[in-house]
Amino acid sequence: VTLIHQDILQFQFPNKQRYKIVGNIPYHLSTQIIKKVVFESHASDIYLIVEEGFYKRTLDIHRTLGLLLHTQVSIQQLLKLPAECFHPKPKVNSVLIKLTRHTTDVPDKYWKLYTYFVSKWVNREYRQLFTKNQFHQAMKHAKVNNLSTVTYEQVLSIFNSYLLFNGRK
Repeated sequence: VTLIHQDILQFQFPNKQRYKIVGNIPYHLSTQIIKKVVFESHASDIYLIVEEGFYKRTLDIHRTLGLLLHTQVSIQQLLKLPAECFHPKPKVNSVLIKLTRHTTDVPDKYWKLYTYFVSKWVNREYRQLFTKNQFHQAMKHAKVNNLSTVTYEQVLSIFNSYLLFNGRK
């Protein structure tokens, strides 16, 4: 076991080694840190103590962060940590989460298009992605009846339709 005690936002992750990341991260830097460890590291497993509300936001596929993270990792809560477990006691509850890397759902060659798609999708700027007819076809193909209950898999299907309509596949 090698412990590295330094600013993770400045750290250069190794490319050729197998490793895991474990940390109790500053809550105000949670988004920056989780993006760094997911998109810049090659860690197989990542264990983090985070604010409970942040954990819930990572699962929300109606948010940019959730849609980006799900392409690379599965996220699960391992343990709930009440505020009383810490000194000084924070005003929020915490959770220990595990992020497990899986085969990416979006190939590297489509990553920039996916991030663009996600930014427009979460802001409901559908007309910047599709014509009216294309949008209806994409929804039908993904079997979406209600946009408020869309699943991650359906969003991926809609993204694939976006690629097809734009001659990328």
